Amino acid sequence: MLQEYLAELSRVKILSAAEERELWERFKRRQDFQARQRLIEAYQPLVYKIASKLNRNEQFIFDLIQEGTIGLIEAVEGFDPELANRFSTYAIRRIKGRMLNYFTRLRNIREIRSLESDESALSFIAQLKDERVDVEASVTDQVLNHRVDDAIRRLSAREQRVIRDLIIYEKPPAQTAYEMEISLSYLYKIQKKALQRLRGMLSRFKIDIKYDA
Repeated sequence: MLQEYLAELSRVKILSAAEERELWERFKRRQDFQARQRLIEAYQPLVYKIASKLNRNEQFIFDLIQEGTIGLIEAVEGFDPELANRFSTYAIRRIKGRMLNYFTRLRNIREIRSLESDESALSFIAQLKDERVDVEASVTDQVLNHRVDDAIRRLSAREQRVIRDLIIYEKPPAQTAYEMEISLSYLYKIQKKALQRLRGMLSRFKIDIKYDA
């Protein structure tokens, strides 16, 4: 799957300075989301470059690419071309920061990720450590799994497929993108939207846990 991903990267067209300025103008001033998507795709090779320096294990590197792509999306959305000259400098900090946070989360959830598939909802919750809420210490596995499964079922069919493949079943993102016949960058767009919706649906649950603790 890594070779397929690299083949996709090889087809990414490098932007000229003029093309990039035009894309930022279209996205930031006119909310042109096709321009946003083109910027994300153009800088996807930067994500791989950073990930490959941190870890070259094929299975593990896809996790880093996944995290780094979310950081890239956040960088594209947060960048102000009128206040900064080089997007790459800004993006590197966000991409690498996401990857390093992933290393921290991985150490915290090593045992959870080794559970059987019927307990995989715990692994998903562990991916939400950005919220800094230790839910598994506050509720039973049965209740937690029920809440997460119910939230996932409320997503669209495409969002459910992406969440289950990438987070629960831990399939390589490139494989899921290939099977769904979509680009890798669009796959991550779906994932980010789905995670945002899940965090919203589970936020009330987390507040209740904190209150009871």
